[in-house]
Amino acid sequence: MKLRTIGTTAAALALTTVCGVANAVPALQLGISGGTYDTATQTIIAPGPTFTLYAFLTPQGNPTQADIDALLAMNYYISAAVVPKTGPTDATLGSFVFGADTVTATDDMTYGTPPLETVATQLGDPGDLADHGIFETFFSQFLINFSAANTVSELNTQDDPGLSGLNIGGTGMYYVAVTVDTSLFTGTALHFDLYNQKVVDCGNNPNCVAGDIDIDDFAPFSHDAQTGSSSSTSTSTSGDVPEPASSTLVGLGLGLLGIGFMRRRKNAA
Repeated sequence: MKLRTIGTTAAALALTTVCGVANAVPALQLGISGGTYDTATQTIIAPGPTFTLYAFLTPQGNPTQADIDALLAMNYYISAAVVPKTGPTDATLGSFVFGADTVTATDDMTYGTPPLETVATQLGDPGDLADHGIFETFFSQFLINFSAANTVSELNTQDDPGLSGLNIGGTGMYYVAVTVDTSLFTGTALHFDLYNQKVVDCGNNPNCVAGDIDIDDFAPFSHDAQTGSSSSTSTSTSGDVPEPASSTLVGLGLGLLGIGFMRRRKNAA
């Protein structure tokens, strides 16, 4: 399996918090122009076979410029996985286009669990992406890089899966946009995850597997994306709790403030 690299123009700076309670926007998230949100699978669904997939990076907390530069210097990856689970035997599922790359499914894909390893086995280990009902299956991995060239206003793709509020030129997040064409793909659906990687440095650890690659951060499963009608093709089975919507966090914050106010009045009485 050959790692594919996507040339990109990326976008966005700055960060905000929701009512000072928590940053409701995760560090990494996916969105699809014109997409809809499937509440059953908590996944953003593409509107058709050809669409624009967006990857977003949002610095967390109060980063310095050095922190932001370090985030932009990292490599990030999008995996495109066949769902429902397929393999380990190759299947003939047509092809799809991701950016400038045409992928034959499943001949050009790897069976297992992201990230793409340099060791012999591609099956899951503790540092890999949780299966969330998707893996192990055939997948391809694409390298993307964010840049400070452009900016986009901060948004939460769980609240705005179709990106109707996308404001390119605003501040809040960095983005990468990739055109995807699945019109020749004959499988049920493709599922997309976003993450960055770290290569394990074994050092003097005798239990370390040389060449093992782990995931350092990933988009919450409530902020990933998929083609097709997915209620029957992907389910969150790993026990991961999806990130709450920003409106939920706002309500929680206001509720906590109200409780604190009532307690202060009671103590003053």
